[in-house]
Amino acid sequence: MHDERVIRRRHGSGLPRAVALAVALAVLGAGCASSAARARGSAEVLRLGVFATLSHAPAIVGIASGIFARELAPTRVEVHVFGSGVDAGVALLAGSIDAAYLGPWPAVSLFVRSGKVAVVSGAALGGASLIVRRGLGIASREDLRGRKVAVPAIGNSQDLALRTWLHGGGLRATDEGGDVSITEVESPRLLQLFRAGRLDGAWAPEPYATWLVRAGVADELVNESSLWPGGRFPSAVLVVSAGYLDAHPGVVERLVRANVDSIRFLREFPEIAKSELERALVRDGAPALPARVIAAAWRRVTFTWDPLPSALESVARDAAALGILSLPPRGLAGLERLDALESVLDDEGLPPLEIGTTMGST
Repeated sequence: MHDERVIRRRHGSGLPRAVALAVALAVLGAGCASSAARARGSAEVLRLGVFATLSHAPAIVGIASGIFARELAPTRVEVHVFGSGVDAGVALLAGSIDAAYLGPWPAVSLFVRSGKVAVVSGAALGGASLIVRRGLGIASREDLRGRKVAVPAIGNSQDLALRTWLHGGGLRATDEGGDVSITEVESPRLLQLFRAGRLDGAWAPEPYATWLVRAGVADELVNESSLWPGGRFPSAVLVVSAGYLDAHPGVVERLVRANVDSIRFLREFPEIAKSELERALVRDGAPALPARVIAAAWRRVTFTWDPLPSALESVARDAAALGILSLPPRGLAGLERLDALESVLDDEGLPPLEIGTTMGST
């Protein structure tokens, strides 16, 4: 048995997500001693947040296979499963967890609003799509007027991508004065709601987008990769509390090494990794999916430790254009702290990150 304690799911504080985030930021701003102590955490245990999605396979498979337990020893890994990056971000700022795999927008948002987090590695690229209910005749942005589209959480990366894409065609969500309704739905519930006719579309992460298409209830309208230069965008990055990183840099370097080793395992032994992933997704609250769905979804995701800094900057610009983020004069300088990653790559004889791709490393 691996030396870890798995918490199956955390649902946050019960407050609306925007309120919970505001409370967490207020506690940080107050600078109280208990908040600072929680942020420093302990070298004896690393509390890690993950989601039951394919882009989190470096964590999910790394934990299930024992890679994380082995590389992080003697530090114990305590795994917290979340439903969205928004909830995980609230927990990270509140000191309830020390690190998390997050989508690009929650990572950028947390940093700009607090300065208390750092991206220490990439994890995955790609793996999100806008799917629409089959039979409705939705073939363009314009066809979404008056329709209801789901995202995993309001304020997460898929929500930002959907709103940015809608704005590109002159459309807006109803909460912005437009006529496309955006609602949050946990991805495992999508199939049921599509079949019941209660949703018209969803900007969904893998493997859920592929699941609905293969089930015959949805068609893909937009593969998010098609909206990015070279088809590459980060769908998951490894984020740590800056307080934990400063207090326990050795533990964070071991965490980064575990992430790199897990990604190498995913690349070298994909069939074993897929089997591990299927079992772990079910354990963490996802529905049991056919192996062919996992295999098809797997081909839509690239696992890499490169966090693609230029893409994170693009995410920040998109959020600023939507009016939901005010970039400080420093921009995102300091968001990425990649010393540990560079050290691990050097130790393992792997190519360094490309010169000029990092920003604000310290």
